[in-house]
Amino acid sequence: MSSTPMAVQTRPFAVEPVTNVMLPDGVFDNALYKLRIACHYTNTGTTDLTNVSLYLESIGDPGIVVTGQTYTFARIPAGASVLVSWAADFQNATPGKPLVSFVAKADGFTSFRTIRQIFVSQTRYNSATDTYSITVPEGRLDISNVTVIPPAPGGWWPGPKPGGDKQSPWVGPYVPTGMTMVWVPNPAYAGIHGDLPFADPWYKVLAWLVFIIAALVGIIAAAEGSGTFNLGIEGTFDDTDPGLDISCCTPASGVGSDGTSVAGVAGVIATAALVVALADSADPYWRGQAATPPAAGELTTSERVNARWTLLDEPRAGKAYRTQVAWDYERTTTGASYHYGVTEEQTNIHVTKEVKVVTPDTVTSSGSLWVQAVFTRPDSTVFSGPDLYSFALFQAPQGLFFLVPLTDDGLGFDQRASDGTYTGGLNLREAQAVLKQAGQSTTGIWKVYVFGQDVNRVAPGTPPEIAAQTIGGFFVGSAIQITFDPNLPCPLEAQGTIKVI
Repeated sequence: MSSTPMAVQTRPFAVEPVTNVMLPDGVFDNALYKLRIACHYTNTGTTDLTNVSLYLESIGDPGIVVTGQTYTFARIPAGASVLVSWAADFQNATPGKPLVSFVAKADGFTSFRTIRQIFVSQTRYNSATDTYSITVPEGRLDISNVTVIPPAPGGWWPGPKPGGDKQSPWVGPYVPTGMTMVWVPNPAYAGIHGDLPFADPWYKVLAWLVFIIAALVGIIAAAEGSGTFNLGIEGTFDDTDPGLDISCCTPASGVGSDGTSVAGVAGVIATAALVVALADSADPYWRGQAATPPAAGELTTSERVNARWTLLDEPRAGKAYRTQVAWDYERTTTGASYHYGVTEEQTNIHVTKEVKVVTPDTVTSSGSLWVQAVFTRPDSTVFSGPDLYSFALFQAPQGLFFLVPLTDDGLGFDQRASDGTYTGGLNLREAQAVLKQAGQSTTGIWKVYVFGQDVNRVAPGTPPEIAAQTIGGFFVGSAIQITFDPNLPCPLEAQGTIKVI
């Protein structure tokens, strides 16, 4: 009897469960205790599989505590990729690349085990020096002198507005416009290039992760209260860019009633400007290293990048917005210091030509809401299957949000696997109990909001300098956007409406 042809073909990724957003490049960080270990599990065979069970068997770091769960599927079509995830506590996780074992079993086959690595980092904040530090096995990145485009006054209420004074709104989103990054390699190294973090992403991905963690901690604290989610991390940045007299837009009308995912998306979109400014093909560290070869016998002990950029366009998800950036690199060795600087324009390459959304016009209160979304690239090809981590928000007539995953797996509401149509649905009978408890009704006009983040699908074993050029976690489709008019709401545009009778 042969093994079940089901495999996790690429690296699993981190999803923060309160906001439901994927962390940059899927990296896990123990500043956020509660994360979900998500992956796309693919039927690699040529025939449909029946009675399939999938579970996470074990993880190589005893400090990561996973909540056991077995997923069962009556059928998984040939070539289909199903999205599964497991809740885990990363409070005591060690920075590194622990192995995770996944097991699949289908009728007519023996069990098959897939072993994959996940990337785990550790972020901390030093209030005395106003420095964020993120640690990985290859070294530590210290971030200071941060400048930002600040949010408009008032803040966002990502969740139901609390009744007392103990909680405050999320103060965000912040759009970064500059920072100082100091990389301290572990150990000091000889030669031109040091080891990339996790032997995969650019150094700038760690900086993006720090900004996202700070944003998410603020959102979680506003929605659920401070406590177990906050581990030495502050959720705000105080240094407004002195060269700018602008701020971000105000909260979108209707955000609230558990709109934590909307706030999370806004945080990711705003902070992605950092990654766009510092390029995808090679970041300032790699380029600076190439331009400053040290003398024979010298060891590099630290590297500093001072970067400042101006957004030439508003940072809109899925759009080719531009930044004008200047950065200076300094390599410090055991024998000398070396410098290199660049001024250039960079453009967001994580874009879509179109996001087409289809919903039914009318549904009865005993039926189901559904939505189909097609994300088209600039070259007219479509994202499909495991290319995206996607979800939709159904907003009830009185404001309550319901989140549903959008999948392209040929199961449930989705008609065909890997055809580029991401589909999800909501059974209204199941939603009625939640709505009734909130004093709301199913009948009326429902709004539909669609979101999609690209997934890093680089195959394990790809050379680091090649793998690093692919970065996942960008929103290529979003119902909310960031603008620089504080007098207007950040656009939260429903891509569809459904009348429930």
